[in-house]
Amino acid sequence: MLARGSSFRSGAMVAVAMIMATCVSTTSYALASEPRQGKPSSSGTTQQVCQPVPDLPRRLATQSKYDQSIASRSVIDEPARQRRAETLAPVIQAISQVHALVREETGDMRNSSHCAILALRQWADAGALTEMTTSDASLTRDRFTGEIAAIVIALQARGESLEDEGKIRTWLSTLARQTMAYYDWKAGPVSRRNNHRYWAGAAVADIGDILGDRAMQTWSEASFAIGACQIDEGGFLPLELARADRAYEYHLYAYGALNRLAYQAARRGKADLDCSDRLDRLHALVSRGGESAHVFTQHTGLAQRTPSRSHLAAGRTPPPGTQDLETTSDVNPM
Repeated sequence: MLARGSSFRSGAMVAVAMIMATCVSTTSYALASEPRQGKPSSSGTTQQVCQPVPDLPRRLATQSKYDQSIASRSVIDEPARQRRAETLAPVIQAISQVHALVREETGDMRNSSHCAILALRQWADAGALTEMTTSDASLTRDRFTGEIAAIVIALQARGESLEDEGKIRTWLSTLARQTMAYYDWKAGPVSRRNNHRYWAGAAVADIGDILGDRAMQTWSEASFAIGACQIDEGGFLPLELARADRAYEYHLYAYGALNRLAYQAARRGKADLDCSDRLDRLHALVSRGGESAHVFTQHTGLAQRTPSRSHLAAGRTPPPGTQDLETTSDVNPM
């Protein structure tokens, strides 16, 4: 069962902890607000100084890094991976740069918050990430949307109100509604039901909580049910089993998204998500490291790839109701 929202002490800070992993890389980038030295104004106060933040593109047209001729989508096409990485690198760097500002716990935090808000305004004015022209771009945007929402949640946890930031709020709403429309009407039959949908649900949930939009929250809860209700008696997700020697890796990835959706719902006091009891089965399956990998090897007949440390750590985080909701684990994407 999911724990009710009243069981935690600081929902905003929990939200930040659950989603602070960067989108593709954990590399640290220069802070947008460095250097800290400001110039005295005529009133004697210090002016806030921000370094320029890179623009986010309005349009993305990426292609999958996986060899599309192989049904399991488990073999990386190296030239395709390189092209995709080059396209996404500026997006990752820009978001990571602003993310670093709201992670700061020392120095002039008010100035770093100011710089983060300026960056969000800049992206909102440009309509960043609102024109996805390929399926891969739409699927990729989900994690970027979640990271942008994480910046806003971190600002709110610092006491910054964005109630008067109409352009930012409208832009966030556009990202969420475009995401919902894509999965409802355009995504393929697998993406509508596998880990892609769960991560999309997590991003929409955060924006729904920021905006107080119940339709977005409901959509995210439906995203959880789409995944959790597929978990079989052994804890397996059929669509992730199809990833051949990456089946364990993708079960961990899917669990990270479903568990995040469960925590988001718990913070809202939503204790009756459909099939929430099945999440324990998936957790039991993926949380045992080498023993779990052996189970997947036996089940698929294929030696499994070694998942990243971050995915293994996410797999060890129990569902809500079995631990303090303030204890979480970062999750990195595939």
